[in-house]
Amino acid sequence: MRLLLDPWPADYEAPISFDAPESRPEVDVTVESGVWEAIPPGEPPADASCCFVDGVRRVEARVLGSLDSGGFVHGLFGSFAAGYVRAAGRKAEFGDIRVARVLVMGNGALEGREFLLGSSTLSFAPCPAVRNTPEDVLAGLQSRMREAEAELAESMAGEGCVFVDGPSYRATSRYPVVGVIKRILNPYLGEPQFSLLGRLRKGGRTPLFGISDTAYNRYSCYLRLSDPRALEHPLAGIVRIETGAAVGLDAAKSLADFAAALLPSFASTSTRDPRAPQNLLPVGALEQEMRRRLGDPLLIRRAIEKELHEQRDR
Repeated sequence: MRLLLDPWPADYEAPISFDAPESRPEVDVTVESGVWEAIPPGEPPADASCCFVDGVRRVEARVLGSLDSGGFVHGLFGSFAAGYVRAAGRKAEFGDIRVARVLVMGNGALEGREFLLGSSTLSFAPCPAVRNTPEDVLAGLQSRMREAEAELAESMAGEGCVFVDGPSYRATSRYPVVGVIKRILNPYLGEPQFSLLGRLRKGGRTPLFGISDTAYNRYSCYLRLSDPRALEHPLAGIVRIETGAAVGLDAAKSLADFAAALLPSFASTSTRDPRAPQNLLPVGALEQEMRRRLGDPLLIRRAIEKELHEQRDR
């Protein structure tokens, strides 16, 4: 057996998983072309501009709510942010960055908290989760972050191409919003189509394929951000992009061509980002800035502990 290197560090989740997906959506590999071969990149427009949207989340503290009946409800104090970077020519700058805090509680419980941190007030808005497990309350925080990302992407969709870090969303499916998915968890393609990925060169992409499932219909393709080193597996440097089918096939094709021509220039390197090249440079910078704006986690944790301690004495 020949062993090939996965360039992502071992303390990150693997960028590729070959586990069988829970559901198999309907896939049409003929939507763009009846010939399944690599499509080389074109030249990006000289005045090309775009926006990159992303979000981050952080669990500040997990809690258990004690019920009068003697039971417990799982919950967490969580913070999240959604923001964007606008890139035009050789310039990039941060745009709007929105920070929010929620108290997620299971069993549909509506609980909010507000307390002081120095001279500032920390407000954790109520955020009910339907079920009562630690996984469900964490999913509630993730869902709120994704909603904030989608709202931001939708608000900017009339200003040119918008790239969202992660899957595109049903809420943005009518707009020119392109989801950039770093990890291959569901390949969608069978053989011989999937084998084309390993033969793509930098900037090359597969033809578009249609995905139909219970979420929403979309067009997708794989593209290569950078060529792998000889010791790396052939899927290193591959991302999948998708956009809602509601934009139409011609628009989806134009967006895919634009992405293939532009995104390799934003590919990160291992000296800048451990998830290189898939974690694009504007996205990595945006993540750092959003985490900074979430505030000091130690100070917030101490403020939560102080609030809960004083609550016992009331």
